[in-house]
Amino acid sequence: MLGIPSQDAGLELWPTEEDRNYIDEFLGAQWLISKQKIVGINLNASARWDTKAWPLSHIIKLCEELCRRDIRVIVTGTQRDAAGATALSSALKNPKFIINACGKTTVNQLAGLIKKCDVYISADSAPLHIAASVGVPFIALFGPTDPRRHLVPAKNYLLIKKDLPCSPCYKPKCKTKACMESISAEEVLAAVEKFLN
Repeated sequence: MLGIPSQDAGLELWPTEEDRNYIDEFLGAQWLISKQKIVGINLNASARWDTKAWPLSHIIKLCEELCRRDIRVIVTGTQRDAAGATALSSALKNPKFIINACGKTTVNQLAGLIKKCDVYISADSAPLHIAASVGVPFIALFGPTDPRRHLVPAKNYLLIKKDLPCSPCYKPKCKTKACMESISAEEVLAAVEKFLN
């Protein structure tokens, strides 16, 4: 609009050394092995957009498969997602593979945490943009919103969405949530394995 040519449409965030030290200490307390693969999963989207969230039952199934492969999982979210993180850990046979970071970071600390991940998974929400800003490969799960409008500029990502007649609907509430329910743990796992391999 101002006539200034844009060289790069990508996003950037700049965690400070203090932010990075906080994340190093946080992960150090989680018995993380230095060469162990890490997958980040954002548990929710926002309080307003219930329809954007990938079902917890699918996240549990995915985490079981990741744990079987000796992959650590960092769950991110706000303080209101803490109960979901607890439910996730309780449902797993081996909860020690889960690192609960819900409500434990600032935006820049979250950027530092996501940067430690080998791949990051999120519905259409701010952490997806943060993953792009720090150059981490991500898997974007879209349902009620249109990725052509909302997918962050990035080079290294996979988009998973279902072309249902009702999607994108832009409705914050839905009885079936069919668009997000239809994204299976198996296809998200296959996307994770593409990045890890």
